[in-house]
Amino acid sequence: MTKRSLKLLALAGLCAATLGGGAMAADGKPSFVSSGSFQVCSDPTFPPLEFFEKTGDREPSGFDTDLIRALAKHWGVKPRFIVTEFTGLLPGLESKRCDAVISGTLITPERTQKLNAVPYLASATIVFGSGKGDIKLNSLDDLSGKVVAVQSGTRYVTIMEKLNADLKAAGKTPAVLQTYPKGSDVAQQVLVGRAAAGLSQDTELAYRELQTPGQFKTLYAFPEKDIFGAYMRPNPEDQQAVQDAVSALKADGTLKAIAEKWKLDPANLETAAQ
Repeated sequence: MTKRSLKLLALAGLCAATLGGGAMAADGKPSFVSSGSFQVCSDPTFPPLEFFEKTGDREPSGFDTDLIRALAKHWGVKPRFIVTEFTGLLPGLESKRCDAVISGTLITPERTQKLNAVPYLASATIVFGSGKGDIKLNSLDDLSGKVVAVQSGTRYVTIMEKLNADLKAAGKTPAVLQTYPKGSDVAQQVLVGRAAAGLSQDTELAYRELQTPGQFKTLYAFPEKDIFGAYMRPNPEDQQAVQDAVSALKADGTLKAIAEKWKLDPANLETAAQ
């Protein structure tokens, strides 16, 4: 075989390898599912996004968990849920305990400094109270001196800390801030009267109202829309693959059907993409 022939064979091999690599990159799957599974950290205490429907369930239910299953099916892999307390979700992702976090986690500038996020659902923060209570809020300042429960590790803590700073600056009594590890704990504290109010999302309160009408009521709704995001470690290709998959599930009606199943407004799927 001549040197020219050897060079041509080597060039052909290089082209084949390049084309093969391109085909792998174009399959639409994020790199983290190459093992055949999609491992997601989840805190199943936030209905209707993720929660255990009954004692003994091995896997959680909810909008987020159905989204995770739909993404896994889209990529042809198996979903795996790694139950984690909310405060450990993003640290678990950073330490590679899981491939992604899809667990009622809002997109914030602080979080996206370290991680990538893909939006999938819009919501609004609310202050809620017991349906039997007589507390009324004309503004957040009316929380002055009242016990307010929030879930630790969430932006609700930051909201209340800022409110308390503003109340103190205005010469008013700050609210008494109590933090709990689970969103369900917050609801329970309000329900039994240990807290006058709690902070959550309109999605959770809508579900609780569906389950037990009149148990809670909205006292104040923040005008800004919050966006839930699927978090992953920084990688532009992986972020694009997840974005493309979410867009495909929205286009074929999968996300609309999931939203309707959990009594969420499908219009909030469009808001998340804006």
